[in-house]
Amino acid sequence: MVRERHRMSALVLVADADPFNLRLLSELCTTLGYEVMTAADGGAVLDAMARDRPALLLMDVALPVMDGFAVLRILKADGGLRQVPVLLVTAENDTESRQRGLALGADDYVTKPYRTFEIQQRLRNVLKLQAVRDAASDGQEQAQSVDPLTNAGTISQLHISLDYEFTRAVRYGHPLSCAVVRCANYEELGSRLGSATPELVVLPLATALKGGIRTVDHLFRSDIHEFTILLPETNRDGAVIVVDRVVSTLADPALFSGTERPRISVAAASYPDQDVADGNELWRAARNSLAG
Repeated sequence: MVRERHRMSALVLVADADPFNLRLLSELCTTLGYEVMTAADGGAVLDAMARDRPALLLMDVALPVMDGFAVLRILKADGGLRQVPVLLVTAENDTESRQRGLALGADDYVTKPYRTFEIQQRLRNVLKLQAVRDAASDGQEQAQSVDPLTNAGTISQLHISLDYEFTRAVRYGHPLSCAVVRCANYEELGSRLGSATPELVVLPLATALKGGIRTVDHLFRSDIHEFTILLPETNRDGAVIVVDRVVSTLADPALFSGTERPRISVAAASYPDQDVADGNELWRAARNSLAG
C-alpha cells in the first residue's frame, strides 16, 4: 500500500491490479487536489481502510486475492466502513458487474478505457453526495439533510441526487425514472386530525414506501404531504412495476389503522421517454402527472 501526500483535501483510496492503471488513476486524483492511497489487491484495500478511512474508494472490480464484490460485501457489513462511498471500475460492456456492484452498495461506476472527464465528474458527484450524508450522520444541518420524522432524504438532498443521477443517465445512455407519491387530501385530514396528522399519515406512508423499494433506489420527503422515489437504471416499464407495487402496498387496510384513510396519488416519469433537459424537469413531469 502506497500513500501519496498532497495538499490537505479528501483522501481517496485507489485500487487496481494493473500498475499502469493504478498510476493513471492516482495521478488524476492528485491533479484534482485529492490525497491518494493505493492498493493492488482486495486484501490490501481492507488493510488500508483499517489504518486510515478514506473519503472515497475508487476500486477495480477485477482485483486479485479478493475481488471487488467480496470487498464490497465486507465493507457494507462493517458498521465503521459501510458509509465510505465506492466508485466501482468495470469494463465498458460489463453490464452484469455494474448491476451486481450497485446491488451490493456501490455508489457509482466508471468504465475502462478511462475518460478523464467522466472520472472527474463521478468523483466530485459522489463526494458531494457523501458530504450531505455525513452532515446528517454527524447531526449537522439535520433539518436540511434528513427529514426528522421519517428519516427520508429532504428536498435539498433530492435536488442534488436528481442532478447527479440525470447526469449519470445521460453520460451512460441509461434510463432513469422518478415516482411521486402524494396524500391528496392531507389538508382535509389535518383539519380533523390536528397535530397528530403527520404521525398518523406521513410516518406509516414513509415506512411502507421504504419497505417496497430496492436498496439502489432513493426515497425523499419532497413536501409535507409528498414523497419522491428516485429509480436509477429504471425504464418506463420498470417504473410502472414500482408504481403498481406502491399502489398495492398502500391498499393494505391495516396500514393506516385508527385514522381516516388518506387518498393517495402515485405517478411516475422516465428518461429518455420524457423530453426533459435535467433531473428537476423529470421530477416536475412526474408531479404534473399526479391526479388530485
